[in-house]
Amino acid sequence: MKTSIGGTWLIGLMLVFISLFSAFIILMINYSKTIKIKDDALNIVDNYDGINAQSIRILNNYLIYSNYQAKGVCNNSTDRVYGVASLDSTTVEEAVSNKKYYYCIKKYNGLNMTNYYQLAFFYKFNLPVIGTASGFVVRGTTSNFMAHDESGIHAVN
Repeated sequence: MKTSIGGTWLIGLMLVFISLFSAFIILMINYSKTIKIKDDALNIVDNYDGINAQSIRILNNYLIYSNYQAKGVCNNSTDRVYGVASLDSTTVEEAVSNKKYYYCIKKYNGLNMTNYYQLAFFYKFNLPVIGTASGFVVRGTTSNFMAHDESGIHAVN
């Protein structure tokens, strides 16, 4: 009787560790997908010399193709931050505090008349029973470049 109770505890303990390890692997795979989306988005902005109608259209199409669905609130406490609320258009609007966006954009002035951008993407994971457990912001910064055709994006000093 003593060995059967000990074996039951051991099997239960193994199932707990297997489920925790599986959950960790699933979360890391989803997080790496968000990192890849962020890196590709930064490359798109770099290749099209900043945020303009063409780069927004290509970026939005890439996010639709990648099945990116996460939304979050842009942090616009100190400076101007812009958000994209719809992936079907090329409009970029100034972020408001309670509205959710697919991604956020912040423009900075660089050295010698150059600019660079910080893009923020959202990572959320849902658990089957609990629901949306938590969310994170994944940020990335472009390199310095001379930006062209920037309609609607103003620099932050």
